[in-house]
Amino acid sequence: MGKVEYARWLCLIEAIDLVERKAEELKTDMVSDDFWVKPLAFQKYIDQRLETMILDVDREEFNIGINASIAANKHLFKPGSVEDVDAIAKEEAEEEPSF
Repeated sequence: MGKVEYARWLCLIEAIDLVERKAEELKTDMVSDDFWVKPLAFQKYIDQRLETMILDVDREEFNIGINASIAANKHLFKPGSVEDVDAIAKEEAEEEPSF
């Protein structure tokens, strides 16, 4: 399984977990027949989260720094979104303590 496919599966798992937590918060029975989530909602979540999930996979699974991950995966990102990811990388770099 490739990194992008792995990240997409992780996004789906994360989306299902979010739905489950929200249902528990609202005290909704997810087993009942009238409870369902539109598949397009999951697809939209996956599409929006995929780029940052790829960075998370690189960082957590492969111990690749976020700047190196951005450089290696720019071809996977939507046009214009690399600037947003670069801003996230700068914020995370500022938060990391220097020893």
